[in-house]
Order: sequence, then C-alpha cells, then structure tokens
Amino acid sequence: MFRFRPAFRPLAQHRAQYSVAHFFLRLSRHLAPALLAALLLALLADVPGARAQADPPERRRFLFLYANQSTLPANLETTRGLEERLRAALGSSYEVYAEYRDIQRFPGPLEDARFRQRLEDRYSDFHLDAILALGRNGLQVALEQHDMLGPDVPVIYGGFSARHLGDLDLPPGFHGFTNEYDARGTVELARALQPDARRLVVFAGNGPQDELWKSYSNDQLSDLDGIEYELVTDLTLDGFVDRAAALPPDTILLVLTIFKDADGTDYAPLHAAGVIAEAASVPTYGVYETFIGGGITGGEVDTFEDLGMAMGETALRLLDGQSVPAHAVAPSRRVVDWRQLERFDIDPERVPPGTEIRYYTPTLWEEFAPQILLATAIILAQSGTIAALVIQNRRRRETEAEMTRQRLEMAHLARVAQLGELSGALAHELNQPLTSILANAEAGSRLIARAAPDLDEISEIFGDIAAEDRRAAAIITDLRRLMSKGDSIFEPLELNTVIRATLALAATEIARRDLRVDLQLSRDPIAINGNRGQLQQVVLNLLINAAEAMSEFREGRARVILSTGARDDGMVGLVLRDFGPGLDAGVDPFRPFATTKSSGMGLGLPICRTIAEAHGGRLTLEPAEGGGTRAIFALPRA
Repeated sequence: MFRFRPAFRPLAQHRAQYSVAHFFLRLSRHLAPALLAALLLALLADVPGARAQADPPERRRFLFLYANQSTLPANLETTRGLEERLRAALGSSYEVYAEYRDIQRFPGPLEDARFRQRLEDRYSDFHLDAILALGRNGLQVALEQHDMLGPDVPVIYGGFSARHLGDLDLPPGFHGFTNEYDARGTVELARALQPDARRLVVFAGNGPQDELWKSYSNDQLSDLDGIEYELVTDLTLDGFVDRAAALPPDTILLVLTIFKDADGTDYAPLHAAGVIAEAASVPTYGVYETFIGGGITGGEVDTFEDLGMAMGETALRLLDGQSVPAHAVAPSRRVVDWRQLERFDIDPERVPPGTEIRYYTPTLWEEFAPQILLATAIILAQSGTIAALVIQNRRRRETEAEMTRQRLEMAHLARVAQLGELSGALAHELNQPLTSILANAEAGSRLIARAAPDLDEISEIFGDIAAEDRRAAAIITDLRRLMSKGDSIFEPLELNTVIRATLALAATEIARRDLRVDLQLSRDPIAINGNRGQLQQVVLNLLINAAEAMSEFREGRARVILSTGARDDGMVGLVLRDFGPGLDAGVDPFRPFATTKSSGMGLGLPICRTIAEAHGGRLTLEPAEGGGTRAIFALPRA
C-alpha cells in the first residue's frame, strides 16, 4: 500500500508542535537527559513522515503451484520467465513460494490428499497476493484449495492444452493461458523440410499424461493427406531407440511425451526424446520448446519462458486493478535446430519463412563482416601507401643515382677542362723529357760514329734516355688516369702517393702561379680505397682554388700548407690551408653555380663534395686561425 505524505502541515499543527517543544525545553532544566531523549523520540514517532520512513515497503507474495517435479525443463523455463517479469516490475519487493505436486512420479488420490494437506498446513493463515498454477493438476489443486488459500486471491494458470481443461468450472478470478502444442503444425514443418516423406511415425509413452497425447495424436494426425500415419506406444525406451534407428529415409518421426515406458520406468520427456533423436536415422520433431537443442530437429512449439512472462504480466495487471481476459492462447513459434539440418543434409532453403533458427554458427564473414571490411580497407590503404612509398623510394634512388651519374660526368668534364687550362704546363712537362731524350740520342749517335767510342759514356747516355722516357711515360699515365672516366673503379691506394703524383702533374702550373706548397705529409703510409683520377681532381681543384684566392698577393707570398694524417674519428684526412682572404659571408661555396670569381662557373667545389661522398667521406671548408681557409677532405681508412 502507498501512504500519502502531505507537502505542508496546517498552521494549528505547527503551533501545537511549537508549544509542545517549548514545554519540553523548559522541562529539560529539571528532567534527566535520558528521560528527555525518550520523550523526544516519542514525539518524533507521532510525526506522519517519520512513521512512513520507518515502515518497510510493501512486499507481494506469490505462490507457484507445479504439477510436476522441480527439475522438469518446462518448469524451469516458465519460472525463469515469471521471475524476470516480476523482478522487472517489483525489483526485490516480492516473495515467491513454490510447491511441486510431482504427479508423474507420485500419482494417485493418496498423494493428492497429502499435497492438499501440506498446502493447508503452510498457507491456511498466510496472506497471498496471487497464485500461479502450472499444469492441469496444478490448476486442479488451486481450484480445490482456493477458499483455503484465499477466495479473493487471483489464480493465473498455464502449461497445458485447452482440451485438458475438460469440464472444469472455473469461477471468477481465474485467468490463464492454454498451450496449443501444435502437433499438426509441427508435421507441416517436417513435410516442408522433408518433401519426399511418405510416412509419419509418432512415439508416445504409457503414463497418464502420455495417454492424453495418444488421443490427441489420433484426432489431429490420422487424417493427413498423402502420408501414412502410425502411432507407436507400447515399447521400452530401448525399443523406441531401436525402432528410430531402423526407420527408412522417407519417414517423419514425431516424439510427443514419454513419461513412462512399457516397463513402467519413469523418464523425463526431454531425456527420452534426446536419446531417441540421437539414435534416429531420420530427423526427429517435437512439440515442446525444451526439446530443441537436445537432438530434436524442430517443431511448432510453445516457449515456456514466454509463457512465464505472460503469466507474470497477467498477475501484475490483476494486482493493479486492470481488466484481464479470462483465457488466452500461450505464445508459440516455429523453431529448427541448425545443427540437425546439417546432420541430415537438409537444404536451408526449405526452412519456411518466419522460422526461428537456433544454434546457427555464423561464418566469420557473417559475424564480422563490418570488421572484416574495415580491416580489409585498412590493409588495402596501408598496402597502397606502402606501394606508393616503395615506388617513391625507388624513384628517389633512381633520381639520386642519375644525379650522381650526372655529377660524376660533370666531374669528368671538369677534369678535362682543368687539363685544358693546364695544357701549356703539361706541354712543358712533356717537352722537357722529350728534349732531353732527343739531345741524348744525338750525342750517342755522334759518340758511336767515332773510331774508338767511349762505351761508358754511351751507357750513361742510354741510362739518361731511359730515365727521361720513364718520366714522360709517367706524365702520360697520370694524364690518362685523370682524363679517364673510370668512376666506378675503386682500388687500393696510398694517399700520400696520390698527392705527390698530383703535385708533379701540376708542377709547372704551380710554378707559373708562383705558389709555394709546404708538404706536411704523414710519415706512415695512409691506405685508402678510391678512384685515383677523382682523388687527384679534388687535390688539384683545391690547389688551384687556393692559388686563385691568393692571386693578388705580391711575388713569393702565395703559400699553402698541405698535410695528411689520421683523425680522431677513425678516418684519415687531407688538410689544405691557404692564407687568402677567407670565405665570403653569405655565400655557400658548395651550392652549384655559386661563385665569386668572374670567370668561374661555381661547379668545382660541388663536384669535389660529390666525389668525397662517393668515396664515403666528406669535404668541408672552415676559416683558418689567423686568416685564410682550411679545406678538410676526410676519407675512410682502407
């Protein structure tokens, strides 16, 4: 029940409470604190709001009456639906009391009397809000004991077919649901799944409830068109199993209930149906939803959980004072087990529209199609990105290789151009050994023409000719190396030897520019791997740049220091230091075409850096202490 608590109190009530409170405040000076506290609690207990908070919320009481045992799957499913509906509406403010008649295992009037007596002993003086009876026997007990349980207590029944109501005269206050247990609809489903079937075999047991199914089966299924009907009853469970295993392929097998077999052994119908279905050579069908999942292929079934929710909803509406029909048909649905379709190789296309398919295991595509599509899109996007990066990287490498090739080609052209500039000096260098060879040859000829030639002198002349010839050959070899492309050929070299050969090649040009070169070469050999012509080009270019930087110096003042040696970073290096004006601010000497010389193209130093990088080294310029510039050419040690 709900209590109404007013939002305000009348003024007289406020005044009365104020007067009483004033009285107790004055009295508190004379009374003991404990007595005062007791009186204040008594006053607060008289306040309507305080009484409302002290009273617990009203709890509804429901009595569940079951015809069969507590472990029967139909009872469990119905109870689940009832509890779910009551919990959703009442939360925890309800209590459930359950009584099980277990008529299948304990039949007879004596057991009926004992069950009624137990109900009277427990509930004769007990307030109930509603009675929910499952099964015809449960309804029978509720009808007989209604006055004792409470003549005004509504009764909601369910869990049996309409024909089982029989001639029961239900008084007002009884509402419920009957189940169709549509065996005929189940057979129509079976014929859709097995269109070639020509025989219908129905299994039923020998218990009291089984007898009802036998008559129902004969009434509903014996007149089907185009199919032979056979009802099988008087067998043990093993006999049912053997018969099911021997059925021909054109047979539909319908298992109703087997509470008791021909030997009188009691069974749970779900267990018996499952054992038979597992051994059957053809698909097996049933009319109970609880059979689905235990080996039964399918059926037109009443769902007990839905029945429980419908019964719970009816009870709540009656308690709320709403109008409820006295009788309704329990909800049903057509259900098949996907695993049994696969077991008997039944085409899923034969399943009628609207049929619920249970135990279907979706494919990965069906279950995760959005995720698969998203993952595929991501993979494709990543693959496209990777492919684009690979192509871009390949093009970049090809571009870099082409640029390197062009730079090396320019380096070769630059060497040829440098040789053009040095052509006069080179002609002078070659002219000297050739002139000496010619003079020695003429002198030798004259000596040989004498009557008594001086063989020692002639031998000395031949030695001079050979030496000058080797000198000329060395000059020509260095020229060929310097002019040759040979860009990709690297060989073991000694750095100091390369430097000396370059200085010898450019000796005349160095003398012409009045450039003094102070050598400070390492005493230990410096082994490197490189291209002789390219390395000579770097040394020659650095020398000429230094000479041009000091071209305005007076005679004898142009000087460079060329040194070699090991470095702290594990590499070896060549350092050429000049005493010129130094680096120009704001000009990057390694940027192509950047030059301060009126006749230069600005490609010498960029080409030298390219050669250095091709050798795994580096070329840098930095201001020298005291003025001038230091060119540092670092190379990896061989």
